[in-house]
Amino acid sequence: MIKLLILDIDGVLTNGTKMYDKNHNVIGKSFMCKDFTAIKRFIAAGIKVILLSGDNFNRTMAEKRNLEFYCTRDSDLNLDKSVFIDKFIKQYNLKEEEIAFVGDDYFDLSMFERLKHVYCPSDSPSIIKQYAEYVLKNKGGEGVIVELYDYFEAKKYLKDASKEKVAELDKKELTSKQMKQIK
Repeated sequence: MIKLLILDIDGVLTNGTKMYDKNHNVIGKSFMCKDFTAIKRFIAAGIKVILLSGDNFNRTMAEKRNLEFYCTRDSDLNLDKSVFIDKFIKQYNLKEEEIAFVGDDYFDLSMFERLKHVYCPSDSPSIIKQYAEYVLKNKGGEGVIVELYDYFEAKKYLKDASKEKVAELDKKELTSKQMKQIK
């Protein structure tokens, strides 16, 4: 049974496109809202979700969505995401086979080489696809997490979450509070 889902962000939750200002600072990315609902469904179904990215720009988005975020670029700029696996196993009292990961690019390869339950969008490079337990039909930023939820449900990796639990999680997000109609 899967107990922890680790998600890469750029190329999974986004299509990997970044918008830059004239000084080459990232000013925007595009996310699909349905994927955030799918994340809430995973959590409501009892699967912990963590975001793991090499781009610290994603931290604010994760905080506003009440999601744990880890940036892989530490002081030595290490991009090896697999160094977090042992930390998560210890922190959440897990076995390696209870962890699933979704990634899309070369810098995710260490996770694909180590974990059994690894998934990728259809537009991932072949070196990633060859390790994937399942290659999703959707491209990055086009509902990858929605498709993964449906896949997990079909494989009996989870029991569908209640609408009430999902709605409660949504109410706790800062992004939902910011969308509230102002009168």
